[in-house]
Amino acid sequence: MMIFDKIKNTLLVDSQRLRNDLDSYFDLVGDAGEVFACLLGQYMSTSSANPPFYASLQRLNEIELAADALRRGIETYVYEKTLIPDLRSDVLKMIEQLDTLINAQKALAISLEVEQPAIPEQFAPDFIALQQSVQKCLEHVVLASRAFFRDTAAVRDHCHKVIFCESEADRLCTDLKRAVFSSEEELSWKLHMRYFIERIDMVANRAEDLADQLVIFALKRSM
Repeated sequence: MMIFDKIKNTLLVDSQRLRNDLDSYFDLVGDAGEVFACLLGQYMSTSSANPPFYASLQRLNEIELAADALRRGIETYVYEKTLIPDLRSDVLKMIEQLDTLINAQKALAISLEVEQPAIPEQFAPDFIALQQSVQKCLEHVVLASRAFFRDTAAVRDHCHKVIFCESEADRLCTDLKRAVFSSEEELSWKLHMRYFIERIDMVANRAEDLADQLVIFALKRSM
């Protein structure tokens, strides 16, 4: 009996550690979105990489490194301890897709630093509006991911909000590209702008893809 209790207590401790790691991971995904939004605003303020921009880029890099370390620990635990194969597969897919959201924003930040696109002042508010809509997608997909472990009934509501915000991001993306290509700027500049506009919007698309899967994962858990 004592051996059984010891094993049970060990599993409970390990399970609590996993929940704590997951919460920390979700926090980092949300932090990455907030830092990138701040970084983009800082870039737009001067249409160049400035000292505040570099500070945010450093913070984003730190978030990515911390998230990668947590992700590896979570994946190792899930592989070794989770007894239900379907749940293991769903959790791993969720973590991997959340990781792509961080990576996509980090890659875009690096592209801003390296390529230094010249963004005229009149387009800055539209870029910011697009990013705000993308940020809402991220916030809701993080809430949906948390709910998967706490209240599966709430997953669908959060995912519905992701889909709504992604549709708004798509609209803003299209409107901004239309405005860019209607301008009198050189075609090469327009193509450069399209690249960054679509890369920002891509984060919302990936969040929607994850939301679609989370709905299915939650349905499987409720059966």
